[in-house]
Amino acid sequence: MKQILLSLLILCIVSCSKNKDEEAPVITISSPTNNQSFAAGQTVNVSATVTDNVELHEVHLFVTNNATGHEVVHFEQHADAKTLNIDKSFTAQTGITYRIRVEADDHAGNGSEAQVLVSSQ
Repeated sequence: MKQILLSLLILCIVSCSKNKDEEAPVITISSPTNNQSFAAGQTVNVSATVTDNVELHEVHLFVTNNATGHEVVHFEQHADAKTLNIDKSFTAQTGITYRIRVEADDHAGNGSEAQVLVSSQ
């Protein structure tokens, strides 16, 4: 009887073990493009898609003034999904280069980031 219970316990433990997730999320920034230029006062639309083979945990969008590091936009989402679409915007100010960066982590701790630089005139 003890052997049967022990065998069942081992079977349960082995069958419940998870496969190790070693793939980082994939980030695609579709808009704006790297080195794109905008007129002062123009709306800059930021569109990105973040995917993971298992499940995303947390995604951040940062838009910062590249010269000063001042944060213009910070969007954070606890996704808990395989895909997250980001659609945010900001208004370009005269003579500023912006760094648009997306960071993503999955539940296994794998992380990735993507970024583009845009400027205004």
